[in-house]
Amino acid sequence: MIPYLIYSTVCMGLVLLFYHAVLAREKIYQINRWYLLGALLFSLTVPLMPFGIFDSLLTLSSNTEISQILSGEIENTNAESVYQVSDNPTEKDSVSHTSYFEWITPFLLWVYGIVTLILSFRMIRHLYRMQLKSMKNPATSFKDHKVVLVAKEVVPHTFWKTIFVNKKQYENKEISEEVMIHELIHAEQNHSLDIIIVEILKTICWFNPVLYFYKKAIQVNHEYIADDKVLSNGADIADYQTLLLKMRTAKSAHYLSTSLNFNITKKRFQMMTLNHSTARSSLKLALIIPFFVLLGITFGCEPASMESDNQVEDIVSLEIVDAETIKLNGETVSASQFESVFADLAMDPEQTIIDFKVHKNATMGLVTDVQKVLREKGTLKINYSTVQSNDGQSKRTWRSKSGS
Repeated sequence: MIPYLIYSTVCMGLVLLFYHAVLAREKIYQINRWYLLGALLFSLTVPLMPFGIFDSLLTLSSNTEISQILSGEIENTNAESVYQVSDNPTEKDSVSHTSYFEWITPFLLWVYGIVTLILSFRMIRHLYRMQLKSMKNPATSFKDHKVVLVAKEVVPHTFWKTIFVNKKQYENKEISEEVMIHELIHAEQNHSLDIIIVEILKTICWFNPVLYFYKKAIQVNHEYIADDKVLSNGADIADYQTLLLKMRTAKSAHYLSTSLNFNITKKRFQMMTLNHSTARSSLKLALIIPFFVLLGITFGCEPASMESDNQVEDIVSLEIVDAETIKLNGETVSASQFESVFADLAMDPEQTIIDFKVHKNATMGLVTDVQKVLREKGTLKINYSTVQSNDGQSKRTWRSKSGS
């Protein structure tokens, strides 16, 4: 689950960075809208795609790190007895850390659940309030769309197919037709749907910082689309800009709705006067496909890893009892016989977990020899633990891959 969240978050950040660097300054607003929605879906699904190299790179890095940790722990033991690991401060710290993570994991799950529940309740409450506001206030129509007249001083805004405006301003004809057309475009093109999709994701993945920037990018593009439609209907740019500035003091709209956003007025004014180049836009659009292919190859799930997840793993019990005795799946084997007996085991190294226990009377030399055999026999997943006494053990577990 954690690798999925990492991959999807990084990928989401990259597609958003590509949008701002390549597409955001082009007057291809509708294409940009579908790019943002499509890229969001792509970022959520690319970690599930059956190809990729990033998973292999992370695994290799993790294996190296685990090998260094394992080697360091063994080197800290006394040359005569592995039992002394239990008296090493590093060992005690490891046990303490294990206990800490066993406690912190359910705590974090509780925190996630509580925050998610609060955000879900907040979203449902706001949806209900929008519906209630639509039902309780008087309404009229504008070009076959419902216009709700609100007593409070609010900026004109849209939710689904409904436009909300201040009643007094509307009745006194203080809201121009350009502003109404602007909101009408939001309603006709279902811009609220885009916002709700992102808000649902933010409710579930509230810890993902990229989603907050993603929502802003979508909202800004919505404003570009509506502005462009108003101007294409014959509105004068200077008059329209002056109109927007006059309305900037109105109260902000609901966070789930689409409205005249004055915090981005400067960007909108710049885009209104930007010259459009079809050739330049086409060249930039041509970069989208190779960019997505590159992301897919990078962040997709390695096929071998997918096959591994779908197969049942075997467990091999391995215990080093003393300087001469090894137990393999419960059967006693001498140190000199271990390599040949282990080689005769019918197992798939990729799908086998070695439950590796070291007793107090085991020597450093034998532990090292056994580890060497494990490395030579292929990629093995190892659960490593040290047995302190007959009635207890200090256990440190890694599901690791160590190559030959």
